[in-house]
Amino acid sequence: MLTTLLPLLPLLLPGWALRSQEASDGPSELQMIQVSYFRNPSQVWHRGNATLGGVLTHVLEGPGHNVSIQQLQPLQEPDSWALTKRYLNRYLEEFVGLVQVVHQERGVTFPLIIRCSLGCELPPEGSEARVFFEVAVNGSSFVNFQPKTASWVAEPHAPSRVVTYTVDQLNKYNRTRYELREFLQDTCVQYIQKHITTNNLKDVIILTWSVRNPNSASSDIPSYS
Repeated sequence: MLTTLLPLLPLLLPGWALRSQEASDGPSELQMIQVSYFRNPSQVWHRGNATLGGVLTHVLEGPGHNVSIQQLQPLQEPDSWALTKRYLNRYLEEFVGLVQVVHQERGVTFPLIIRCSLGCELPPEGSEARVFFEVAVNGSSFVNFQPKTASWVAEPHAPSRVVTYTVDQLNKYNRTRYELREFLQDTCVQYIQKHITTNNLKDVIILTWSVRNPNSASSDIPSYS
């Protein structure tokens, strides 16, 4: 089960993402957040959303067996979006399976809240893109992905048998790790470059930026031409 979770990410995330509404957005940033509340190993409630350039693009909410997934901006054609939704439902099933495997092997105390945060931000010219994938459990940092080494690392403040087991399993498969790094550094960035210039989304982004920054001069509004 562990080996099937991460290979799905390059298929799922370019067309869909979850994001925290509280975090601030840059004009050229894609941020995704998934929050899953496990009452016990078999009962889970998923919630999250996505933003691209500060614009809310997708929302997700519901129990593990009946999750509502909506696209709010016209980023994908209907047929393509239907395929993405099927992939997403499969991903969420595998995610629940991963939690169950870790619980069976090392024991996990419930209830459990898992928060996955990932994304990328276009840099100024000449700089590297900022990319990240972080996982927190019950409000505490759990593991994060290091693109430079293409490896998962445990947060140093709270080592445990569960963390060690999870990191060992995630780092066991080189192909998975390097595909994830390629997604974060290449696919994610290219996705922003493609959709940030789409006319409909561009107009919404400029309007959103203006509302959030009412005192900014017109020259401060980001250009996507």
